[in-house]
Amino acid sequence: ELSPNSPVKALKSFPQDLVLVGRSSILIKGLSSRLGIPWSLSQEWAPVARRVLEGNTKQVDTAESKSNKIRIKDVMKLLKTWGQGKVSRAVTKLPSPVRTRVAAIALKLQKRREAKETKRKTTT
Repeated sequence: ELSPNSPVKALKSFPQDLVLVGRSSILIKGLSSRLGIPWSLSQEWAPVARRVLEGNTKQVDTAESKSNKIRIKDVMKLLKTWGQGKVSRAVTKLPSPVRTRVAAIALKLQKRREAKETKRKTTT
């Protein structure tokens, strides 16, 4: 179902060429929402749309295409963010005394990390 404010409701007919694209983007958006991963179709398509609007349909230069490659560092960062979201949701479902204990442990770990960081900064 579409929201009452959806601009798609103003269309009299939907181009058949875009049905699969629409369904795919809705599936991806739903998965990313469920996994707690921010994803925007407009941000993904913006560079291509700009090139088309500028009349430049050629492939992007090698410098830009290199930046579009998936790096293991980016994947690990995304997995870390996803894991943190899952853990925080799980912690909120715990009973209050357990949540308090988990928060105390998390605070200790944070203080240790900060102490290591300041120690590392002072030695360099």
